[in-house]
Amino acid sequence: MYALLGAKGGVGKTSLAVNLALLTAQSGQRVLLVDLDPHCGDVGVHLRLSPTHCLDDVLLHKCTIEQALTPGPHGIALLATGHGSELLGNPDAMTSNQVFAAIAEAARQFDVVICDTGAGIGALTIATAEQADLALAVTTSDPASVTDTFALYKVLHRRGVALPRLVVNAARSCDDAMRTAARLARVCERFLGTTCSLLAWLRRDEAFLRSVYQQQPLATCSNEPATAELRALRAAVHSLLPALPHRQPAPLRTIVLRPAAPKIASPAHTG
Repeated sequence: MYALLGAKGGVGKTSLAVNLALLTAQSGQRVLLVDLDPHCGDVGVHLRLSPTHCLDDVLLHKCTIEQALTPGPHGIALLATGHGSELLGNPDAMTSNQVFAAIAEAARQFDVVICDTGAGIGALTIATAEQADLALAVTTSDPASVTDTFALYKVLHRRGVALPRLVVNAARSCDDAMRTAARLARVCERFLGTTCSLLAWLRRDEAFLRSVYQQQPLATCSNEPATAELRALRAAVHSLLPALPHRQPAPLRTIVLRPAAPKIASPAHTG
């Protein structure tokens, strides 16, 4: 199980989680994608899926964990969280334990569990980082994003959790990404007595924004240059995980439960 964390909203964390799930499924693994944003979980929106049940229903004994799984493209399964979930907005220790017990039960039929978390440093995000085999901190070079990422590192360090591997998204250039990573590493070394390491970076690309507006993840568009960077990120992530079984990839199923979003002129950047 690995998790994507983003202390600041708008860094592209959910889009990366969705694309990593699809690329992993395309490579032949059985993937469970878990939306652990209790406030504004939008994984289903990115995939144009409308879950009938969610994790909240499982915890309230309204359905089984199997009934809460929504099938998605390439054979992935989505475990959603209710929008504006009061149950998971500020969970106590017992609720957090129930959340991860439910995920563990669902995970028995999957090879990889990918968790998308909410923006900020909420209790569920911290608990997810503690439970995950690998955590990724997604940031941009925006000073506010870098500052918030350090705040996330500081909280995790105080709790004895290894610092997440850094992913710099929407970088203007390689130098921009390297400077961002070096800045965070220096601050962590100075104030935490440890350092963070850069796992990967992705350049700013209009294709990412178009894919979000059109609800068509880049992982389903192999002709986009930006898809190659996503594949490199997936390879980097999986190099840190135990060896996974190689299975026959599931055929792509077109699942459209939401109407397609109208085409809108995309903004000028991804920050």
